[in-house]
Amino acid sequence: MKKGALYHILALGVVSVFIVGCKSQRPVGLTNIPALEPIVKTITVPGPVQPLPPGGIGGIPGGNPLPGTGGSGGTTIVEIPPENTDLGKNFNGSQIEDRDMFLAQMVHFEFDSSAVRPDDLPKVEIVAQYMIQNPTHSLLVEGHCDERGTEDYNLSLGERRALSVVDELIRYGVTPDRLRTTSYGEKIPITNGFTEADFAQNRRGEFVLLKPAN
Repeated sequence: MKKGALYHILALGVVSVFIVGCKSQRPVGLTNIPALEPIVKTITVPGPVQPLPPGGIGGIPGGNPLPGTGGSGGTTIVEIPPENTDLGKNFNGSQIEDRDMFLAQMVHFEFDSSAVRPDDLPKVEIVAQYMIQNPTHSLLVEGHCDERGTEDYNLSLGERRALSVVDELIRYGVTPDRLRTTSYGEKIPITNGFTEADFAQNRRGEFVLLKPAN
């Protein structure tokens, strides 16, 4: 066999191993889980260009951008499903967002799990005690995922994670009307690495404190 042909075969083998290695770090197509009924439904009605409302994107402080807001035109109507009528009653567009207050209380999740870990429960309790002592404040709980899995899967899993944290807050005595959830799925990673340690950092729940503007 000629030396050039041998080098060519070896090069193809190295490329194949590299591709397989990369794929192994980004598995997709995980088992689908049933979609949850969202805490807040949003309906966009076409119309003239609308500015962003004060205090939040799409009418939800700290929430996801919604179609029809911030330049595309239309009016966003926010609906709370009947089974969730107690959640988010005290939210409004004039609240001040504080993302730093509970940074140390950020919780993390195991791979493909929405259960709050036992060692994170003391963090949730600290947040709950603060909320009980400050009854005029509200709380947005964000659910985040690592990048493995499809986008729809991760949005659903992020919502489940946020709801699990809300369940614990309610168990500690926080009333549901002061709580709301949102899921960002894999869209806002803390780190862009591909190691297990990076993925573990991105599987998280964050607390966003909302204080009265006045």
